[in-house]
Amino acid sequence: MLNNGWLKGSIVAFLCQLIIVTVFASFLYHTQGEIAGISAILGGLVYCGPMLLANLFMSKSSDTSAKAVVARAYLGTIYKMAVSVCLFIYIFKYMSINIAIFIAAYVITLLTQYATSYVFLNRN
Repeated sequence: MLNNGWLKGSIVAFLCQLIIVTVFASFLYHTQGEIAGISAILGGLVYCGPMLLANLFMSKSSDTSAKAVVARAYLGTIYKMAVSVCLFIYIFKYMSINIAIFIAAYVITLLTQYATSYVFLNRN
């Protein structure tokens, strides 16, 4: 099983992402309107939602062998990418959004993930 501290760090990183995206979306909602705020929220959720699901999937391993851990990591990554692609397609096809703000929120959430992973996850 993966380290319990790793799962806690992943949840803390997810909460930090939600806070950053909420602040960014609130700012855009009040300065540029409803579409900008919704675009920012969706951009952040398209990144952090699948990331949290993949982290939860990878943390549920009952087998402690190295092969099982690596296999779950690869499957979790493939799962995250598949869900992300489906969300991108759905949002671009069926929702009216500002694409530049959507991508900016996605990148901000990605950078928040890297920063919080560096700070909160133990890399010993």
